[in-house]
Amino acid sequence: MKKPIYICAISLILSLPLCLFAQEENLEDLQLGIETAGKLLADIPVTHFEDADTWKSSMSVDQGIIVSMKRRGRPLEVPEIDPYDGTENENVLGVKVAYTQRGYKYFRMGPPRPIKIPGITKALSTWVCGRSFQHRLYAHVLDYEGNEMILDMGLLDFVGWKKVNIIIPSSVKQHNYHDTDWRGISFTGFSIATDPSESYGVYYVYFDELRAITDIYSEEFRDEDDMEDGW
Repeated sequence: MKKPIYICAISLILSLPLCLFAQEENLEDLQLGIETAGKLLADIPVTHFEDADTWKSSMSVDQGIIVSMKRRGRPLEVPEIDPYDGTENENVLGVKVAYTQRGYKYFRMGPPRPIKIPGITKALSTWVCGRSFQHRLYAHVLDYEGNEMILDMGLLDFVGWKKVNIIIPSSVKQHNYHDTDWRGISFTGFSIATDPSESYGVYYVYFDELRAITDIYSEEFRDEDDMEDGW
């Protein structure tokens, strides 16, 4: 039986779209590189944050001041050179927030344009360097119809680097069986909702290595003579 989808109460505070929590699969069940029943799962990079200097960050001017930039570093568990695409992992996205008042706040960070993820995305993961605050991280994606969905990636109540994951619920529409050209989701950024008891002073957070486990069966085995739509 499918688990229910819950509307995130904090979205009323943040004036953000629907927050999705449902997880109908386990990460352990996602077997990479095994072709079964029309599925072929691959672990692919969405962004290495080597372009972090092009990312945009924002928050309400009456809540605080935010600065984001490319910073040198990486988690030690992330390889120096990515075996999938050969990218040298040298930089991360650093975000600094200086609060001007306490309260319920949120801020966003995102690439200059949405990043299309090939295939049908099953899970997202990213490395986050936290400072043990009761703030909550969300991932923002567009479904294949262009609707924004917000996925709860959990609390940032840890110190140092940690890999956080989210299973993409089936309620996020990723395909129409009539359409063979456009399917999947696009990543548009992160947001952080702050705990009012800890929204003071200066806050730092860092991101690296956003990856997706995605089903690329249709992309890998599409007929060579198939026609392309969208003209």
